[in-house]
Amino acid sequence: MVAIMNNHCLIVIIVLAACSRPATKEEAVGVYAMNKGKARDTLTVYPTGAYSRRYTAPGAASVVDSGRWTWDTINGEHFLTLEKFTPRWDYELFPPTRGAPGFWPARPERRVGGSVRIPVERDIGWAYVQVGH
Repeated sequence: MVAIMNNHCLIVIIVLAACSRPATKEEAVGVYAMNKGKARDTLTVYPTGAYSRRYTAPGAASVVDSGRWTWDTINGEHFLTLEKFTPRWDYELFPPTRGAPGFWPARPERRVGGSVRIPVERDIGWAYVQVGH
């Protein structure tokens, strides 16, 4: 009986941990770090409507991208759209792909524990994870 209760508790914990809701515009502002890959990839979303991103691949010089962001609502869903953004993670995920600068509509989410994430490749867990405000 105790083992069954423990299994039920574990299932509830797993379900709660996987739950998230869309982040608000204010929650999306902050400093993020990519949680996967070999490169050091940080993204800062400023409250002024600007962003900067520093990408450093192993053995290579850092590349800094910057531009503007907007908060868009499309069909009732909120998007943080980064302008002139280069999806440099493609270098690792889909070689020999080289992403070109463009618009990246991302959907920030707030996890049950309070952390904010910007999923990049949801199926394999790549995401920018907020590390500061």
